[in-house]
Amino acid sequence: MRTWAERVLSTLAQTYDGVPLTLAFKGTVLPRPRALRVLLDEASAVIATWRGECRFIVGRTQAVRDALEGWDLDEVADRLAQAEDVARFELEDDEVSSEPQAPVGRLVLGDKARTLDILSELHGPWRVSRPHIVWSGDWAQDRDAVLQRVRERFGNERIVVRSSCSAEDAWTASNAGRFLSVLDVDAGDAVAVGDAISDVFDSYGPGAREEKVFLQSYVHPVSESGVLMARHPETLASYWVVASDVSSGRTDQITSGALEKPSSAYVEHGVPRGLLPNSLRRVVTVGRELVKLVGVEALDIEFALAGGDFHLLQVRPIAKGSSLPEGGEVRRAMLLADACTAHQALLRPKAPVVGEAPVYSTMTDWNPAEMIGRRPLPLARTLYGRLITDQTWAEQRAAYGYCDLRGTPLLRDFAGHAYVDVRASLNSFIPAVTPARVAEVLVSQQLARLAGAPELHDKVEFEIADTCASLGLRERLRRLYASSLDAGELDALATALRDITLHGLRDLPAQVEQVQRLRAEPFAPGFEGGLGPILARLRKLGTLPFAHLARTAFVVTALLKSFVREGVMNSSEQREVLQRIRTVAGQLQADAYRVRRGELGLEALVAEFGHLRPGTYDVRVPRYGADPERYFGPLISGAEEPFRHEAPLSRSLHERLGAGLRSAGLSMTSEVFLAHLGAGIAGREYGKHVFTKTLSGVLEHLAEWGEPLGLSRDDLAHLSLEQVETALALPPLEARSWCRDAVEEAREHAAAVTLIELPDILTRASHLLFHVSSGEQPLFVTKACVRAPVLVADGLPDPERVRGNIVLLERADPGYDGLLALGVAGIVTAYGGANSHMAVRCTELQLPAAIGVGREQFRRLSGGRVMTLDCGGRRLVHE
Repeated sequence: MRTWAERVLSTLAQTYDGVPLTLAFKGTVLPRPRALRVLLDEASAVIATWRGECRFIVGRTQAVRDALEGWDLDEVADRLAQAEDVARFELEDDEVSSEPQAPVGRLVLGDKARTLDILSELHGPWRVSRPHIVWSGDWAQDRDAVLQRVRERFGNERIVVRSSCSAEDAWTASNAGRFLSVLDVDAGDAVAVGDAISDVFDSYGPGAREEKVFLQSYVHPVSESGVLMARHPETLASYWVVASDVSSGRTDQITSGALEKPSSAYVEHGVPRGLLPNSLRRVVTVGRELVKLVGVEALDIEFALAGGDFHLLQVRPIAKGSSLPEGGEVRRAMLLADACTAHQALLRPKAPVVGEAPVYSTMTDWNPAEMIGRRPLPLARTLYGRLITDQTWAEQRAAYGYCDLRGTPLLRDFAGHAYVDVRASLNSFIPAVTPARVAEVLVSQQLARLAGAPELHDKVEFEIADTCASLGLRERLRRLYASSLDAGELDALATALRDITLHGLRDLPAQVEQVQRLRAEPFAPGFEGGLGPILARLRKLGTLPFAHLARTAFVVTALLKSFVREGVMNSSEQREVLQRIRTVAGQLQADAYRVRRGELGLEALVAEFGHLRPGTYDVRVPRYGADPERYFGPLISGAEEPFRHEAPLSRSLHERLGAGLRSAGLSMTSEVFLAHLGAGIAGREYGKHVFTKTLSGVLEHLAEWGEPLGLSRDDLAHLSLEQVETALALPPLEARSWCRDAVEEAREHAAAVTLIELPDILTRASHLLFHVSSGEQPLFVTKACVRAPVLVADGLPDPERVRGNIVLLERADPGYDGLLALGVAGIVTAYGGANSHMAVRCTELQLPAAIGVGREQFRRLSGGRVMTLDCGGRRLVHE
């Protein structure tokens, strides 16, 4: 259709050279160009009809631009028909094809230069610098003449030379960023202009003919620039998606990916504009006008704000790689409405929880985004709840000496997204002996600080709340709360946190002993007694002691960090201390080396580590033992003898640690503390290793149970734990039918959930409808700087492909242990924090990593081919 339209315009241009024409149509026709030319000699526009229905309009843009505002072709025709110099042209039957009607936007949205040329003639709340086009043939034939026309048009202005290749901005593929554009060129410098034009043409590659570039006035100085998507670029859901740059003063930082921390806004189409911040409201208003004008909902719009004006730099269709599921938008709207209602119902705390203004996060406390994903499927979500977040989390905290919140769920679901109730989490870290008034002050102020600095939601225990003894604790508490609490109350709080810390350290051996009981009998296949007893035993001997070990690991890690913060030790000494701790990840590497040397059999390695899977709670993901040669082979062939520190830590460090412990009120020697540190961190990793072995066995047995019922692993993932337990009690035929219906319903629900974009932290109900996110503050491991190809891993990648690559993982649990020893150049994760499993492993192995870069930066980095991971400089650059 575009080809036909361009042919008609080309034919007419032979007569109307230099006069801008606009052609709008909604049906492919075979007109008589000669007849059109005759009519256009006497009229500014021609309305072509067939059986009384408008099929297309062609005319001088200046004459018809006012009528084009609505882009409803029949309305435009009615407006134009009122003008005296508009001619009507009735098409014959053989001049109209039977093809479906095409949107008007297919004529407005062409190559970059043509689109901007048309938009420059139309009214709207924007400005467009009219393009000056240079054709490749003219450039090849007479460069001096072309440069002379540039000087005549622009004088000594600053200009941009931009690509407008036929291979970009198509309806099925944009090729965005593939071709060169040159900014800020002096139009009076013929050499600079000539070089820029040649460079842009050269970027098209060899063999490019009948192509063009175009020149525009350079927009500067810029207060804001960015990209507006009129639909979600990945799902086409009804969002205005705005990525903006308000700091660089340039127009290319978002599109090139050079901006390190761009802000991204997601705005529901139905959100009243009055709720939006002024800058965002203006961008969305322009987007609405362009969608209405062009008649295409999925637009990709580049813009810049300068001198109070809104400049359009590019408008093109979003290259549609997906389509909306049938009925998805209706279901999505219902889910969002339910989420708003649920949020409103949770505003007031329910005893024993205190604190106003609830906050919800995907990465606080038991960080669901890292462990089960932001939009978990039913089996993973309910398993996580049963084993950890329904009861275990609160039971462990109460036993440790904190407030008893048993009966309060830690996770809340909003529109299929899993969030930690941060208010409940903060309550659970208040010592049980703390008076109610003090607890109210602590939690309310901590929630307020987090709402003011939402980027800290994955670092709450390090940056927002004090949950254990540490160096400088009393001074910190006074600094934060002295205006609300008296000195006696603050001293009592510090003493209570010290007592909790000492109690947790003393309890460490007992928790390891519990895990050992589970290791001795991990899982006896068979669901005769139902899933309940199996999961109850796993919770008692697995996840509950693991929760204790994880808490103790956090306590000793927080203490260690406070030594660095207070200047007792430096970061290099901290790294050396951590590298001496041998965890499960180190054992895997050591055992692989033993297999390589013939000291250990492959079957023993598989028996110990074959249960690992990337996605501990995801039945769909195969475990390592499913294909030992594939997953363990490269690990064994590349295994090296683990490095061991032979020399003891310096006497000076021991003396400084001892003095620091005394200042914190902890009566223990440095040797005892370091023993607790090693036992806590290694114990946490060991505890998870053991309980996930049993969990993996349960998942595998579920898969075996589902197979004769015709239930795939993906089907099972869409069943909740409660639904599985119901099906287990039914006869096979009835269970099959019942599960099929449940899976179908869950798939429709999951499809609608994927159309919803919620933030990683919710501080108010309006964030369910629009939110602005900014770059996270990742944890950088080591001080190394590496540049390597990027490999984005969805699940466990092929081991042969990872060597020498920087591997990007949205989330990384212990199922990725094998990956770390395969010669990867570095690791980047969207989610995770200083105390995450991946951070511990990368520190131990001294593997360069950026843990927890955030969702938006992860998406940006995923689009690059090569990356520089500069841990020392704390920066990530993709090419």
